Amino acid sequence: MPRERTAPADERLDPVRWHRPSRGTLLRLLSVAVLLITAAAVLWLKPTGCVPVEAEPQASGPAGRASASPGQTQTVGRPIPSGSVGVPVRLADPTALTVVRPGNRVDLLRIESDRDRTTGVASAALVLEVTGADDPVTGGLLLALDPAEARQAIATPGRGFAIVIRPN
Repeated sequence: MPRERTAPADERLDPVRWHRPSRGTLLRLLSVAVLLITAAAVLWLKPTGCVPVEAEPQASGPAGRASASPGQTQTVGRPIPSGSVGVPVRLADPTALTVVRPGNRVDLLRIESDRDRTTGVASAALVLEVTGADDPVTGGLLLALDPAEARQAIATPGRGFAIVIRPN
């Protein structure tokens, strides 16, 4: 005689019924959906901050001019004018980065570290690029200075630089 099999007591045979998700479950699902959509948008969109500029072949010109072999590109907001060199400058008050744009002319002033005075470094310097305007801690300016002004800008340390924006 065959033995009868009995089902364990914890198994049930009634139909599965869907129940409404709790508020916590809905919040978790919503946050996962938002994160996935954000990640997809970041991967899909391309940055528009820098536009590559075809580099000119470097002649035996001034030092500091960016050079690239044919077919390569450089990412500088504006080309460095002949007779000038590109000098990166960090401002003492980085909020000024939000109002200056490439193409502006600025007067560059050094803030002396031992006393509260400024020294003129460059007059009507061309702004080539503004970096990190949205993050003042890492931001700065790339200025086109003549070689004498460039030596003066990097010669002695100070508390930083200030700028005066000239009208165009």
